[in-house]
Amino acid sequence: MSDAMRLQARTDHSESVRIASVLSTFLFLLVGFFLLLEKVDYPRSWYDHQRLMELIVITLSVVFLPFLPLFSASRLVWALSVIALVLLTVVTVHGASLRPVLIESFTLALLVIAAIWWAGVIRNCRLTDALLLSTQLSIAVYVAISLLWFAASLASGLLPDPFNFFEGFINPRFFGAWVTLSWPLLLLRPRLPGTVSPSFARLLTSLLFVLAALWWSLAFFSGTRATWLAAVVTLALTALCSPASRRVALHGVLVIAAGYLLQQLLFVKMPLWVTGMEVSDALDRLREGASLSNRDVLWRAAWQGIVERPWLGAGPMMFSATNNGVASTTHNIVLQLAYEWGVPFALLVIAATVRALWRQFQRCRLDASPASAQTRLVLWMCIVGGLIEAQLDGLLSAPHSQLLFVVLVAWLLSLDEPPAVRLSALQLNQWKVLRFAPLAMMLTLWWAIWPELSNLEPWETQTLALTGVGHFQPRFWLQGVIFPPP
Repeated sequence: MSDAMRLQARTDHSESVRIASVLSTFLFLLVGFFLLLEKVDYPRSWYDHQRLMELIVITLSVVFLPFLPLFSASRLVWALSVIALVLLTVVTVHGASLRPVLIESFTLALLVIAAIWWAGVIRNCRLTDALLLSTQLSIAVYVAISLLWFAASLASGLLPDPFNFFEGFINPRFFGAWVTLSWPLLLLRPRLPGTVSPSFARLLTSLLFVLAALWWSLAFFSGTRATWLAAVVTLALTALCSPASRRVALHGVLVIAAGYLLQQLLFVKMPLWVTGMEVSDALDRLREGASLSNRDVLWRAAWQGIVERPWLGAGPMMFSATNNGVASTTHNIVLQLAYEWGVPFALLVIAATVRALWRQFQRCRLDASPASAQTRLVLWMCIVGGLIEAQLDGLLSAPHSQLLFVVLVAWLLSLDEPPAVRLSALQLNQWKVLRFAPLAMMLTLWWAIWPELSNLEPWETQTLALTGVGHFQPRFWLQGVIFPPP
């Protein structure tokens, strides 16, 4: 056999392995998506269900982490050392309210650890194509179900209402966060095998455009102003990156414009034609102008707490103890960090985030591989959009959007050069112990949440009455207000 034939055989085998890997991972991820949005009878709340799914995902991750190859060990050793220092400081300072502090601190720490591990898995198993394909097909399935539900409602003479339309979300604003973190991924066509005809590739591009427009029509219908603002700012920043990014930004503008037209047709005009009754336009929320919807109450409470405890903060998740009658999050991630963790820690997190985003922005401009650059760009858009919306909503506190944000961060990190696998003798000895630390943290977290989890719905009903308001204020659980122990 000639060298050319051997090379061709190896290439064909590699392509077959890649396709098989993409398909198997795609099926696994699709099942995961429906576990997140298809709820069993317990708990009744979608929010609590998604929190449990998040905890299960993290648990499975840390159970297998100690037995994985060492391709992320160097980063994990460094991350675990920093996390241990931060947690020791937090517990020492805020030990009086230990259990809520442990729940929030350990959840965030485990998400950071999981992101580093997932980045290594995505890179080494080459899961980018599977992730992209499964995300796009999951959105397509959700859109199809939503449109069928919408058609059934109109056929029954019922007008669509955003607050009971979005399956899997207790609030249409939570759905808006999901759109913010996912819609840029619909601007990128998955890589196709070389045998696919150009006409099919063009058809797939057109179908993705239609899907993205329908996704945006649902975002407009949800009335989530933070999602609309995040898209505007993200597209403006994207256009500054490079000529190729300006084409992506223009594509995004066309998608949003088409989504607006579809929203007007499907959710405003069609109900009027079918039922003869006028439906309120969700875009009426734009006419509310700069109305903050009680966010000013939350921001003033957060600022007052920051002034009172500027250095070390009130403690992780302790804004939920204010029982302000509006929400258990500040609806601004910067204020929330400063209130709960202290101003110095908040400034460190902001500086690290800005530095990381700027480095990724530079790599989007300089990446020599067009496919890698486009993937990096749309992931950057997802993360930037999420951070912008987190200044106005609780995107980084709700379980579904929190988990999706971490997955996106891991996916973006997987595109970077892999860290050095070789460990020093000291690091190798550290790793032998530290590799089991995430599992110990996870067991501690399950212990900390067990008093509520074992009696979740009665506990939520009882504590809701103690809040003195008629609505839930979600944080860790659907009933997120923290009360001091008796």
